[in-house]
Amino acid sequence: MASLKASLVAVSFIVLVLAGINLYLGYSGNDLLAQHYMTDGEWTDSSCGGCHMGVYEEVAESSHVQRDIAQWEPLTNYNVDVQGETQWVKEYGRYHPGGGELEEYGVDIDCMSCHEQYGLYDAEKRAMAFESGNFSAANDAAMEDAIPVVQQDPIHVATYTLDVVTPLPMLVAFHDAVNAAPAKTSCIDSCHAKDVPTTAVMWASEDYEEYDVHAEVNCVECHTAKEHIIAGSEIPESETEDNQISSGQEESVHGESVTMKSCEDADCHEGISHGPIADAHLEFLECQSCHIPALPGGELPGTTPLKSFNWSSGERVDSYRMEDFAPQLAWSDDVQESEVKVPDSKNDSDVKLAPFNVVTGSWWDAGQDPEVINNPNTSASKGDPIPTPEVKAADSNGDGTVTSEEMQAYDGDSDGTPDYPNAVLRQVDLHYKLGHNIAGSETGMAEPLMCDDCHGVSASETLQQVHFEERPDCLTCHEVQPVIDWAALGYDSDPAETNPPTNFSAKTIDITIPGTKPPEVEREPAF
Repeated sequence: MASLKASLVAVSFIVLVLAGINLYLGYSGNDLLAQHYMTDGEWTDSSCGGCHMGVYEEVAESSHVQRDIAQWEPLTNYNVDVQGETQWVKEYGRYHPGGGELEEYGVDIDCMSCHEQYGLYDAEKRAMAFESGNFSAANDAAMEDAIPVVQQDPIHVATYTLDVVTPLPMLVAFHDAVNAAPAKTSCIDSCHAKDVPTTAVMWASEDYEEYDVHAEVNCVECHTAKEHIIAGSEIPESETEDNQISSGQEESVHGESVTMKSCEDADCHEGISHGPIADAHLEFLECQSCHIPALPGGELPGTTPLKSFNWSSGERVDSYRMEDFAPQLAWSDDVQESEVKVPDSKNDSDVKLAPFNVVTGSWWDAGQDPEVINNPNTSASKGDPIPTPEVKAADSNGDGTVTSEEMQAYDGDSDGTPDYPNAVLRQVDLHYKLGHNIAGSETGMAEPLMCDDCHGVSASETLQQVHFEERPDCLTCHEVQPVIDWAALGYDSDPAETNPPTNFSAKTIDITIPGTKPPEVEREPAF
């Protein structure tokens, strides 16, 4: 018995000595073991692939990574063919998770941009590396402050030390503390703060919970993910054989469908009723239409919401919404069919009314697309945007303003023939769909919309003429832009108009929540 005890003591002593040596060697002296701990924030097959087989390939094929950097959009108005891929990476690489088309620039998929859990991922340092052209160092720069903290974390150090007595690394003990599922702050800080100018979302604000009833909900609870395909509120138009798209669905590399969670989902607001009349509206009206009644203007965390942007001189000139404002309702089928974000029409298939922030964008087009020539300000066609360097070069008198005459006479190749004889300046009301800043009875900038916010505004003959015979600026009469414009939505008049007019301000909307405790009734004692 004594010899057994002595043997156990000896074994324990040896284990402790080995553990001490293991700890002393640390992450630089024991690289073979250290590779299992992902403290450098980089994927390696040896450290990650053993458990996450095939995941790297999934991520590499995801829509976040497989972004076409040559895709044009009005807000950036960047022409890769003319201005170059390298310059695009400098200016916009910060919003790309790496991999895909950035691999040739030495930028691998940056897993930690989504999965770092200490709140120390520095997206600004990554952005600065891109801007300076030091592309291959961008991902490391973002983790420069996080890596020492991760390596010195007590849980991390303890499991690393005890690993010597286990057949496999004790990864489970600390994995989620270091590399768990994306947190809301990761989505915002690493990338989606860029949505503030077009959607006025307040998610980067310290008091976001005052603006959105869903402030405590994590992004992936609604934007469901499968095989690293993340569902969005709008999806790109698919290239399927029959070109049929299920609303809100995307497909993963293995054909798995991913759908944005709806308000009526069993885990959310299933069974809630607003009464038969209001509930009937849900056949053609999205919940957000009433529950995003107002948006904030002025300087917000991230930037200031845009009212318009203008590329007519070759440099973007912006105007901003400095006061709080109301979204506009328009038709949408949840499918992003073009880079030019114009709404659908009432007669399109599977459309519902949804809230949008409308930003007026201006840019020059070559005037070669018949749709653009006939309807330059309302066509959804991308057309043929003129690259901004050529717009600048067309300013023949150098006054900083490019006129139609100058643009149509521009001869950049000096062959004696104008390059853009049919050039047209487009001015398009771009509709950016809203899904955040959701108001409730006690949260939000304003109460959710009621019946009279949409109906009854044109119930009299005089107002009917004002609204539909001519289209003056609504702000001529209204201090705040009305949330709904029946003529723009394809109606001849308010569809709820009655004769005599109905007083919609007297209408109320009652809410019934299934399973709630009935109100207690106070009664007088029997005796």
